[in-house]
Amino acid sequence: MYRLVSALCVTVLLYQQVCADELPKGDCATPVARTDLRHCSFNGRNLGSINLQGALMDGVDFTNAKMQGCNLADASFRKADMKWAFMTDCVITHADLTAADLFHTTFNGSILSNSQFTGANMFGSNMNEVIAQEADFTEAYMKDISLEESNLNRSKFVGCFMQRAVLISSQLRDTNFYNAVLTGGALEQADFTRANMSNALLNGASLDYAQFIEAKLSHARFTNAVLKDTNFSNAQDIPAHLLLMIEQTGSIH
Repeated sequence: MYRLVSALCVTVLLYQQVCADELPKGDCATPVARTDLRHCSFNGRNLGSINLQGALMDGVDFTNAKMQGCNLADASFRKADMKWAFMTDCVITHADLTAADLFHTTFNGSILSNSQFTGANMFGSNMNEVIAQEADFTEAYMKDISLEESNLNRSKFVGCFMQRAVLISSQLRDTNFYNAVLTGGALEQADFTRANMSNALLNGASLDYAQFIEAKLSHARFTNAVLKDTNFSNAQDIPAHLLLMIEQTGSIH
């Protein structure tokens, strides 16, 4: 059974690669969906509400590009340079942004569900009011990122560096923050219900009115975090130092 599954997986991967290689070469002046645009540069261009669904754009330069209301679903941007790009109110579902440079990129209001941001540089990115359910941010560099009032349920932030991240009023149910760094984060009113916070670093984070109901807290560190009516009801493996903080602040557990 294992060999059969492995063989099927290899077949699927090979098929996807063949499909990518067989995409027609796109026109850089008038790019369209499902074309190979790896030879293009869109540095500084205003592409409006362009449809590049399923396009292959690995390594492409999108620095300072503007794509408001765009459709980038199923597209591949592996290692693309997207510094300061402006992609608000876009559909970017099932897209691959692995190792992309998203320095100060703006995604406000976009739908990013099921997309891959593994190892991406997301320093200072703006992702407020996004829907990014089941997205994978594993080991992304997310210092000073803004994810306010966003829906990030069931997403992965394993090993992410998120110092001073803003997650105010965001939905983070069933997320995985194993070994993530959230030092100094603004996490007020965020909902971490059933989240895996094991080994996470939340020193100095602001957690007023945040929810950690049934969260996994094994070896998580909360030194100097600010608690006010923070809810740790039925949380698992609450560290001793956090229990003391909960008692001192009158928070719930």
